[in-house]
Amino acid sequence: MSRCIEWRRERRRVLLPVLILAPYPVTDMTGIDVMALLDTGSTISGVSGRVAEPLGLIRLGKRPLSSAHGEGQVERYAFRVGLRDENEPRLAPAFPFVFEEVIGIELAGAFDFNVLLGMDILGQCDFEMRRDGSCRLGFA
Repeated sequence: MSRCIEWRRERRRVLLPVLILAPYPVTDMTGIDVMALLDTGSTISGVSGRVAEPLGLIRLGKRPLSSAHGEGQVERYAFRVGLRDENEPRLAPAFPFVFEEVIGIELAGAFDFNVLLGMDILGQCDFEMRRDGSCRLGFA
């Protein structure tokens, strides 16, 4: 059964509310609700330290990264991303759709969003964006 989320984007960027969870135990649905920037130009996703610390995400070591800002070393974390359909009627408790664990990077503190969704997550979805500002993300 396929699920989808529909929302309106900002004029210059596409932000989506997501739930970030620790990678294990997989039965633990306790997470942090944050805004994520959708970035089809990024191969990997990332979280800020403001998200990693309260979730107790474990640092996995640095790796080289090439980006629009140049080259450098970035910390890595394992985490899960959950999506909720906020437009879905709440007749019964609804669980978010949670993607399998990803290894992502730590985002610099200079951004005004806490999560970046890259193609490791977006590649598992159907994404549609219209000129009128409406967006749709299909998954599952």
